Amino acid sequence: MTSVPADRSVWPLLASTAILYAAFGLIYGLMQGGLPPLLRARGVDLASIGWSFIVLVPFGLTFLWAPLIDAVRPLPSAPRIGWIVPMQAIIVVLLLIVARGETFPPALLLGLGLGIAFAAATMDVALDAFSTSCVPPPHRTAAGGLKVAALALGSILGGGVFVACAGRLGWAATFDICAAVSVFATIPILLNRSWDRNATGTERGRPDILAILRRPETRHRMALLTLTTCAMVALSFFNRVMLVDLGVPVETIGGIVGTAAPGLGLLASLAAVPLVRRIGGRAGVAIFASLCLVATIAMFLGVWRRDSLPALIGATVMNAGTSGIFVILSASTLGWAQGRQPATDYAVLYGASRLVATLLLIALAQVVVHIGWPAFYIGAGLALVLATLLLRRALPDLRTAGDGIPSHPSGTAPHDIRGG
Repeated sequence: MTSVPADRSVWPLLASTAILYAAFGLIYGLMQGGLPPLLRARGVDLASIGWSFIVLVPFGLTFLWAPLIDAVRPLPSAPRIGWIVPMQAIIVVLLLIVARGETFPPALLLGLGLGIAFAAATMDVALDAFSTSCVPPPHRTAAGGLKVAALALGSILGGGVFVACAGRLGWAATFDICAAVSVFATIPILLNRSWDRNATGTERGRPDILAILRRPETRHRMALLTLTTCAMVALSFFNRVMLVDLGVPVETIGGIVGTAAPGLGLLASLAAVPLVRRIGGRAGVAIFASLCLVATIAMFLGVWRRDSLPALIGATVMNAGTSGIFVILSASTLGWAQGRQPATDYAVLYGASRLVATLLLIALAQVVVHIGWPAFYIGAGLALVLATLLLRRALPDLRTAGDGIPSHPSGTAPHDIRGG
């Protein structure tokens, strides 16, 4: 629990983190949702597009360097912000270089993309640690909802507007805009430095990357997070490529799926906050997973009948279901990672699942070529059903302020000191 005075409003804090998450979502959306359909429309084969997802690998490897975020404090008075700001500066510089590098060799552009991904992933972990340590328990569901909503807003721009307007904006303008957004998104959190200074988990100690893996309940949670993330990623990341294969123009994909899908995700993530507070996390997962299943059936019918309309509807609605589930997962993980090394614990819990999901994307791109889209969506839908049934048993209720708090990484009370 934070040591911030109880009468202090938490909403400026939540707003400043949401703005940063939106800027992060813009970059991530451009990498994940913008580039694949553009490459496919230019005739790049599906297997090669699968390898382009390698730029997402750093987002799943953050647990390797997350202990540095807990142990090293570039700015002693604001240990997490001391990481956030330099990473944002690196992102801006690299984006400006890419903006002037349309004719750069592909290998160099890939290297720059990996550099941006590394800095963005590190910023994301530091921001997650900031939220884990600073957000009071009663506001964790709201924090999770705002995070997913902000990521959806960023995805609308990066994976939707920029795709639809790629021809008119041009290469340089696209990345210049991303750089400008990253600059302005950093300013609000600087006004909340005192939250970082007064939060829990700021004491010095040696982080232990394996500490969270020594407890059976934590290993179980990580396995469930990984299974659920893999199922949702499989049902989300290939949809725009699938639509290209059905003959849907890239402009339509960017204008409809690229904006309406994250728009529905934004609305679902905001609606998930009061819904979960009313019915709980377990019932909430069941509702949003059912929405994902309906969307999966629509996409299956679309690829089976070669009809783009149900495929478009399914690809759009899918984002609402996955966003609602991610709100619940984010709120739960904020409680599970509460303790002396929030960056490390959050990165291990959440980052490992993203790494496995990213590697799965590369493998699935090769598999779809052989099994086809109908079989792919049948398998992914069954995986989602299995993940939901298992996940509901492990989730905190989330209807009460303290739900999900007891899982301190060391099994000790928050005020106890541990070295790792």
